[in-house]
Amino acid sequence: MPIFEYSCLDCGQDFETIVFKSTETVCCPQCKKENLEKKMSKFAFKGTDRFVGTGSSSSCGSCSSGNCSSCH
Repeated sequence: MPIFEYSCLDCGQDFETIVFKSTETVCCPQCKKENLEKKMSKFAFKGTDRFVGTGSSSSCGSCSSGNCSSCH
């Protein structure tokens, strides 16, 4: 089941929700309005001993060795 992140353009609430169908209507849990912006979610997967993200927020993204102390 996909989990999507949204930001309400009316009240500013950031939230995530499970969306079962692409035709499902999503409302803000705070103000109940549908004026939403879908945010870009980062994908992560479970490695052998830790979660590994694919976003650029990881300090290993700029590390050429991938084996520095700040990454592990």
